[in-house]
Amino acid sequence: LSDVMFVATSNSMNIPAPLLDRMEVIRLSGYTEDEKLNIAKRHLLPKQIERNALKKGELTVDDSAIIGIIRYYTREAGVRSLEREISKLCRKAVKQLLLDKSLKHIEINGENLHDYLGVQRFDYGRADSENRVGQVTGLAWTEVGGDLLTIETACVPGKGKLTYTGSLGEV
Repeated sequence: LSDVMFVATSNSMNIPAPLLDRMEVIRLSGYTEDEKLNIAKRHLLPKQIERNALKKGELTVDDSAIIGIIRYYTREAGVRSLEREISKLCRKAVKQLLLDKSLKHIEINGENLHDYLGVQRFDYGRADSENRVGQVTGLAWTEVGGDLLTIETACVPGKGKLTYTGSLGEV
């Protein structure tokens, strides 16, 4: 086995230390929003249109809808969830076309996206509009980019000692 090279992939670095010690780690960054948009337009959408037996011209998905899916319905470095959401759009379009025979074309854009995918799962670049006592907006780093989060405080009787919790490593 000394002349064999193994190639392994992982979405997380939670690998046992002895195994990780024997590996050469190559980190790859996630796709940008523009890259995801292009992947969706060129590959994911045509693939799902074909898989769901939609005919040419029956479904149009606007760029604003794809960007809406990326920002408000998926939060990932790759495109797996993006493909799932596009598949859901196609299935709902097929159902709509079958139920309403007079309908020949469906156009999905940023304004009607919620009709197909429901309530937005994620906020994108929006902090709370009102300040609240005991809350502050913070910035966080994640594997899929930066994020806004609400940090809450609570006053409780203490002993005069300071206790740190969470991950307080260097940024």
